[in-house]
Amino acid sequence: MLRSALIVFFSFLALYLATAGGHLYSPDEEIMFRVTESLAVRGSLAIEPITDAGGGTFATRRGRNGGEYAQYGILNSLLAVPLYYAGEMAARFVPGRTAARALDFETVNYLPARLEFENPDAALKSYPPEIANARGAALVKRFAVSFFGAFVAAATCALLWRFIFVLYRARLAEESKKDAARIAALAVIAYGAGTMAWPHARTFFSEPLAAFFVLLAFHWLNRAFTPSATAPRTRPGLVFASGAAFALALAARLDSLFVLPALALFFALRYVEIRTGDLRTALDAPLRKTAVCLMTPPLRIIAAALLFALPLVIFFVFQLIMNYLMYGAFLSSAYADQPEGIQFTTPLLAGLYGFLFSAGKSALLFSPVIVLGLLGFKRFWRRDPALAVSSVAAILLIVLPHSMWQNWSGGWCWGPRHIFMAHMFAVLPVAGFVEDFIRARRAGYALIVAVAAGVQLYGCSQNFIDFYYLYYQTPWKAPQAAALYSPQDAVTRVTRIGQMTPQDNWSPISIFQLTAPINDSVYVPQNTQWPRYAEMWKLGYRDNLWLRLLARAHDDEPGVK
Repeated sequence: MLRSALIVFFSFLALYLATAGGHLYSPDEEIMFRVTESLAVRGSLAIEPITDAGGGTFATRRGRNGGEYAQYGILNSLLAVPLYYAGEMAARFVPGRTAARALDFETVNYLPARLEFENPDAALKSYPPEIANARGAALVKRFAVSFFGAFVAAATCALLWRFIFVLYRARLAEESKKDAARIAALAVIAYGAGTMAWPHARTFFSEPLAAFFVLLAFHWLNRAFTPSATAPRTRPGLVFASGAAFALALAARLDSLFVLPALALFFALRYVEIRTGDLRTALDAPLRKTAVCLMTPPLRIIAAALLFALPLVIFFVFQLIMNYLMYGAFLSSAYADQPEGIQFTTPLLAGLYGFLFSAGKSALLFSPVIVLGLLGFKRFWRRDPALAVSSVAAILLIVLPHSMWQNWSGGWCWGPRHIFMAHMFAVLPVAGFVEDFIRARRAGYALIVAVAAGVQLYGCSQNFIDFYYLYYQTPWKAPQAAALYSPQDAVTRVTRIGQMTPQDNWSPISIFQLTAPINDSVYVPQNTQWPRYAEMWKLGYRDNLWLRLLARAHDDEPGVK
């Protein structure tokens, strides 16, 4: 079983490395990288902030000691420290100018201001050696850390395979172990190659790491309970490990807390299962009987629940202490210093529409294999009702709150990043779809997975930050995205419409020449990544490390700066 899990890991790792970008993308990733660097070099969480022209900071808050601290969870940055050390070691052997020449891709980046060049090619020749060398070393370190997501995504695929394999091996009494391995492999292929997990393996975002530890918590909790009509068993060590894994998910992203009720529900349903031997029978019984079962737990279950809660308590105490030490109040956080704050102001139906049907953020469009999960849910429910119910609960607990979040769409990225974790639970029922793999199901599976894999490969073809920069940040440069406004909006008597040219001159324009606002990349199909990535490809843009190095060798790489 370990050998098979390793095969899954290295197979997906090879896939993700083959489509790697080789650099960081968003300012969020740069902030988390700076935490990684600070931990590795100084053993501190304080970082150099990203500042705007007015002196405001992005995603950090000034602490009591004057240092700037990131608003993100620490775990993503902490676990990337070994890769940072690898990059630091490589930077000692690779001359800075050589590194900059190889890795200074013509793309948007967020290096510290003292390392920024207006024209990288010219700067390498004209800037003092210490500046050019420092930039090269900084790029090498970011290059190394940029592969963190590939390892996390591959590890998630291996864990998902093991989770489904263990689940079906225990429940396929009449079938062979080989069938469980086949079912797990097909479900994992759907997840690893057919969801936005693939393009996000190129990033340093924290959502994939949080998803990994939440899945690990479910896996260990699943193994902790062994149903038996004669002697049901509970393994306290695995229950504690499940709580510890969920605490690590919280350390990666605090909003993983939304999934905690689903995990607690899974705990309760597994408990009913070991007490009754069959959960469906228990659920079909009178409510009073099931309630009595839940309200009269044996001491070992009470002890298990306390063991599960202990790591969570430790995490929250640690988090409160860190808040006090950094900001002077137990309930204070870096989010309090950000303009958006913590607000759930989006109408629920608007957010749900965005996650389900909008051209720019629909989970069904960005991860089509979810359809296979829907088709396989009924059979999955019959095989394991506890996990099926808990998966539905997890999806709802992730999607509903994020539908009301003020930045529900997740900003500049590929797909609905804030509900990344829901994809994992939505794909679990694919195991039910492939369980009885008749010819029609094989054809349907092959077609949907092929289409979904094409979507993910398309998502890997371009830098989503470059996409927004090209179409929404540079209105005087081609290509431009034209907004779809009506003539009635152009009330010239009261509205002055113009744009700033590269020469800092204000130029009047027609309303039909306006560059589309960011929301148009979500709601207006022709302004989304779907057509624009193809347009970028025609213009020569590539965001594949290996293709860019090849283009660099032939001096044929376009730029956006």
